[in-house]
Amino acid sequence: MKKVILTIIALLIISSLVSSQYLFFSTLEGNIIVVSGDYREGTLTIVNNGDREFQVVSYSRYYTVDENNREVSGIKLEIYKSTGEIVSPGVLYTYWKPGETRTLRYKVYVNESVKSGKYNLFVVLWGFSNSGEISIITVPISLEVTDSPLIFKETTVQIKERGAPVLHVLNGETLEIRSTVYNLKNSPVFVKGSVYLEKDGNQYLKKDMEVSLTPGENLVQVNIPISYEFPSGHYKLTYTLTYPKGTYLFSKDFHISFGVDLVEISLEKTQTMEDEPNTVYFTILSERSILVNLSIEVYGANNEHIYNQTKEITLNKGSNIAKIPLPPLSPGNKKIIGRVSFGRIELDQGSSSYDILAYPKIDKVSYKMISPAPDKGQVKFLVEISNKNPDEIRGILSYSFFGTNGTIVKGSKDLVLLPWDNEIEFTVEVPLGEIGYEISLESMGKEQKVNGKLKLELPSSTTTSSTQSSSSLTSSSTSSIPPKETSTKYYVIAIALPILLFLLLFGYYSKSRKPRRKRERSKPKRKSPLGKFKKPKKPEIKEYRELPKK
Repeated sequence: MKKVILTIIALLIISSLVSSQYLFFSTLEGNIIVVSGDYREGTLTIVNNGDREFQVVSYSRYYTVDENNREVSGIKLEIYKSTGEIVSPGVLYTYWKPGETRTLRYKVYVNESVKSGKYNLFVVLWGFSNSGEISIITVPISLEVTDSPLIFKETTVQIKERGAPVLHVLNGETLEIRSTVYNLKNSPVFVKGSVYLEKDGNQYLKKDMEVSLTPGENLVQVNIPISYEFPSGHYKLTYTLTYPKGTYLFSKDFHISFGVDLVEISLEKTQTMEDEPNTVYFTILSERSILVNLSIEVYGANNEHIYNQTKEITLNKGSNIAKIPLPPLSPGNKKIIGRVSFGRIELDQGSSSYDILAYPKIDKVSYKMISPAPDKGQVKFLVEISNKNPDEIRGILSYSFFGTNGTIVKGSKDLVLLPWDNEIEFTVEVPLGEIGYEISLESMGKEQKVNGKLKLELPSSTTTSSTQSSSSLTSSSTSSIPPKETSTKYYVIAIALPILLFLLLFGYYSKSRKPRRKRERSKPKRKSPLGKFKKPKKPEIKEYRELPKK
């Protein structure tokens, strides 16, 4: 009879399981990290994601799968009650409402045979409601197995005296290296370490150490004092910790100096004209009173060295401003390199740049008469202007023509001068005779004038004369039209020579292209087989006027 009752109860449980609901509960924590061959214990917070209240929740079993969903062995899970009592399959929670959380204490053992990687640990619970319904609850837990026992959280380097991050270290200060290391194992881990400064392949101020890291979080600290005699320059800090199955490496670059920083290089003007000076300002922060050398070097296009100057100044503690004047220099972009040095030791340097603009310049003035008349003529002028700047520049071109009675013609043109060469044309009508002219270019607050004279006579052809301005801002030139006879003579010769050359070339070409007559041999006379034949004479017929008498 007892066997029958047990069988009936088993069948009821099985039938309940068949009609049961499957639920998945989540945890608030991330993954669990365990060192291979060690264990990890802690707590997880499980959330009731279902829509019902459970009177009783019991622990059933667990299983582990890898990333390919294949079940693995070698991982053991132990569940504990809040009292610390281990739970084999049995009651774990009571009266668990939807949305509430429960704490799950655990201990995970991982054999050395388990390979490093990511796994999923599933905890299976049974939940019983008031109505007697059974829910199968699965709690997935992310598990990571590693063979590295240490986690390096953070490493900082700062100046001990100032408590500031390392950017610029002064001689006499101390570098403080602090590293936070977490030991995942449940036993101490012994590590060896070293720290040193490196420059140009050489090691300086090396310090070795040995540390025993206890389970949990550890702070590793080491100090390196920088003496006043230590050479200034750019260094690399290298910090290493060697432990079983791994090495931690940390490095940082910084600068060591005498305590003098060149904060900024600025200019009075970022753009000047070619005849204007400039001033360079140096903002220097000093930690001590010291006599230093301040030098500047100026470079032009293609890094051509143009100018340099050195000045001795005294720096006080705090902020210092020093200035060095620059003379007028040639047009173009100029790069300035400023250096602060103590004896032969360079403490710091900086750079800046500015543009020097060139005044537009009239390079050449040329003209020609294009429409002569009995008493006046039209003259076309061509003004060549150079703009030795990289950008367009605006200007005004003015012109005036003078005769014996004063100004004859005047006018102006607004210009947009492109970089480098520009050609400006204008036409004026002036009377024949000797005429003076003045052409001026006004741009960028400066004016350049070119003066000249031209003598217009009624010619048979048009001639061109040009004037070239000198390097000064005001220059003059005179041009005139040649006399009529000389002009006509050269004009006829200029026309006759090309015609004669054309006729000679044409004759030579025609002769060379005429086809030659083929030479034919004369045929021999045919001889008669009867010998020489003599053509008979034509018979002579006599004509008589009267008949002969009988």
